[in-house]
Amino acid sequence: MLLVSVAVALAGWFAADAGRYGDTRDATRVGADAWLLAHGAGLRLDTATVTVVPLGLTLLCALATFRVGRWVAATAALGGDRADLRPVLNAAGVMATVYALVALVTAILASHPRAESDLLRALVGAFVLGVVAGGSGLLARSGLGRVLVARLPGWARAVLLGGASALLATVAASAFLVGTALLLDFGTAATVLSRLHTDGSGGLMYTVVGLLVVPNAVLLGAAYLLGPGFAVGAGTVVSPTAVVLGPLPSFPLLAALPGAGATPAWTTAVIGAPVLLTALAVTLASRRAHAARVDLGALCGLGAGLLAAVLLTALVVLAGGAVGPGRMAAVGGDAWATLTAAAVSCGGGGLLGGALGTWWALRRARSEESSRVAGPLSTPGTGAR
Repeated sequence: MLLVSVAVALAGWFAADAGRYGDTRDATRVGADAWLLAHGAGLRLDTATVTVVPLGLTLLCALATFRVGRWVAATAALGGDRADLRPVLNAAGVMATVYALVALVTAILASHPRAESDLLRALVGAFVLGVVAGGSGLLARSGLGRVLVARLPGWARAVLLGGASALLATVAASAFLVGTALLLDFGTAATVLSRLHTDGSGGLMYTVVGLLVVPNAVLLGAAYLLGPGFAVGAGTVVSPTAVVLGPLPSFPLLAALPGAGATPAWTTAVIGAPVLLTALAVTLASRRAHAARVDLGALCGLGAGLLAAVLLTALVVLAGGAVGPGRMAAVGGDAWATLTAAAVSCGGGGLLGGALGTWWALRRARSEESSRVAGPLSTPGTGAR
């Protein structure tokens, strides 16, 4: 993905001015800086510090690293009939170390007095991505992931499945919300792009940049669904109950933001979406947990909801950061407010879903047992003569 980022930067540089300004080293540096930003390295400029992570590019890097992990596992014949985790851990460590060193060398070579990445953050960010994405690929291809999950107790599998399902459901609802808002204000987004007076290649590059931060917008939309909302600049707030905005940069994706001022009464109802989605996800997951009592199932559901709350808060925090000087150094959701709201919404929904799912499973089990017992007794011809 580093080479792809550099190639895209070179193509954009040449298409923008046919190479009249700057040289290929400048374009290469821009591509490398974008790749480093995707790993959380940040970028210190003359007038500002950019710390926002373009999560779309991060996901592409994670996907590429995941596929490399699968290739390593297949090439080295890891897993198979042997449930030995040590070779997988060693391979994941080597992959992450090499990946981190590449990021460190890239940050050093791309360094410029007017644009410099943080070396430590580049090293740590790349190592973490290498461990998570590369290790996941190794576990998936070797089959050890299924073995490890099978060894977990039933309640732990229910918590993991319920938490992951609740997280995905909430993010999907947020993606629907952001996509709908952008479609409704698509004319505004097009107007913003036209006022930038870009040509075809410039508009294409703006579109690429916008796509790279779509996951950021979706996760900030999740903070909106939870209630606390998020900020787009210091002193601003975008939430279901209030929208306070200041001057905004000319960026088409910002057309999805609601209008400033008092919000309609119906927007408050969206706060209930995470509760309902978590309850539904945990209900379906709890039916497979085979809990002996409803109260135990409710506790597992509560654990799944709290797990989803923690993961969702971490993603919301990751989606924010500084995007420019001055007031634009504060973009994103508040960690503690988001965590509190997520714990109440997802925890409450998980508690309800765990109790409901367990009750449903126990009721079905009793019904099936009654059918098995009553079946032979009601068979014709078995009575006394």
